[in-house]
Amino acid sequence: MVLKILGLADLHSRGRLAIDSLTRIVEEEKIDLIAVSGDLTNFGSPKKVRKILEELDKLNKPIFYVPGNMDSEDSDDIEFSNVKPLHARIRNFQGFNFIGLGASNPTPFGTPNELPEEMLSLLLGKALEERPNDDPLILISHTPPLDSEADKIRRGTHVGSFCVRDFIEREKPIAVLCGHIHESKSISMISETLCINPGAGAHGNAAIIEIMLDEQGKATAKAEFTNF
Repeated sequence: MVLKILGLADLHSRGRLAIDSLTRIVEEEKIDLIAVSGDLTNFGSPKKVRKILEELDKLNKPIFYVPGNMDSEDSDDIEFSNVKPLHARIRNFQGFNFIGLGASNPTPFGTPNELPEEMLSLLLGKALEERPNDDPLILISHTPPLDSEADKIRRGTHVGSFCVRDFIEREKPIAVLCGHIHESKSISMISETLCINPGAGAHGNAAIIEIMLDEQGKATAKAEFTNF
């Protein structure tokens, strides 16, 4: 079987004008699930986050989202008919366990939704305890893993999360979809895990991820960039 995911991140309040383009991608690529890796707004209240998710709900595909550091800390529990929150949760979809982590590790900018690494690790651990079965894992995280192609700011410094990196190395998910660092748009490998930072959705960036499961239950993943 093949599961096709549309990966979005860092929309920063881009909503209504993009729906037609996203609908085209969803239909042409036969997307099964949309994953939104945080920063739906710029310092947005839950009401503003809700507005963006309400627009995305019109795509009529299952959507898992986590809030980012630029979204209100109270925006992690918004739900529509197609939209389901994933922060500090785990949900099974078509034979895969999706685990989510919103917010970010501390930044120099004092954004609304930052948490210490210890808390991020605790939230991931609590979600993992709810794992319903041994189906393969896919991580949707706003913050990229530390020391990866996905977490380098312009001067080359790595600013990702230690606990996200640790989770990947320990639990070996098939893929991690992240965002946060706009200039680190990338597709790379961390050991056996495909790591995708699709780039800022505010600039029309996205990624299409294919997860393949063979008859023996072995999962593999590949990804490519797209625009909307």
